[in-house]
Amino acid sequence: MPVAAARPIILRAAERERLKLMAYGNKTEYRLRMRAQIVLQAARGRSNARIARETGLHLDTVRCWCGRFADQGLGGLGDRDRSGRPAGVHRAPDCRGQGAGLPVTR
Repeated sequence: MPVAAARPIILRAAERERLKLMAYGNKTEYRLRMRAQIVLQAARGRSNARIARETGLHLDTVRCWCGRFADQGLGGLGDRDRSGRPAGVHRAPDCRGQGAGLPVTR
């Protein structure tokens, strides 16, 4: 069975600068940093297998992020909305702060 060719990624100057800031910025989240590095390496013409080997990520992960960037641009590198009920803290209606609901001993 033939191997599917990697999707070509062509960056505009503004995209390249934004990706460089994300990939090498100290305050960027790790997951966004890795995604930006994947796209930058793909734009340099490196194969998905080589990118996976150099970054220590799985080949499917590299394919996923290259594909999402090719389809959606920079917006595709962010997390998608999660399905299901959002996490939250459930409190009693009369709860007003720390220790509310705990028995008071004096």
